[in-house]
Parts: sequence; structure tokens; C-alpha cells
Amino acid sequence: MARAGGAYVVRDENAGTTPGNVDKLYPYTLKGLTDALEEARFRSFAGPPQLVMVVTERGMKAIRRYSRGRESPIADSQT
Repeated sequence: MARAGGAYVVRDENAGTTPGNVDKLYPYTLKGLTDALEEARFRSFAGPPQLVMVVTERGMKAIRRYSRGRESPIADSQT
């Protein structure tokens, strides 16, 4: 069941936490989370590190970071 006002977003790491343009919102469900994680992993192979972020009424928070197709630690400034 989706939670009202929640979603996942995949963003370039250097895009920061400002909303800006978003290519795709993934629903706040288990399927949405797995799709966002796979998209971030795939995009990180050929481009800059990617962040999977949770979007809520209070803002955005990074929950996962992918670099070169592998999960890597999130910098403190992005949490």
C-alpha cells in the first residue's frame, strides 16, 4: 500500500537535495523501491554516482548511493 505524499526518486549525486526536474517518481511501495534501486545501479555504470532519495512532505532524504554499479556509502552532507 502506498503512503500518501511519499515517493522515491533517482538523482545524480551532484544534483543536491533541491527538487528541480525529476525524470520519474517511483511509488512509495516495495516494487517502487526495488525499481528505483535497480535504476540507480544501472545509471551509475555509465554516469556519475546516483542517489535513491525518499520524497515526503518534509523534503528529500538520500537512502542509497550507487557508484560504478555498486552500493557505496552516502556522504554526511546528503542525509
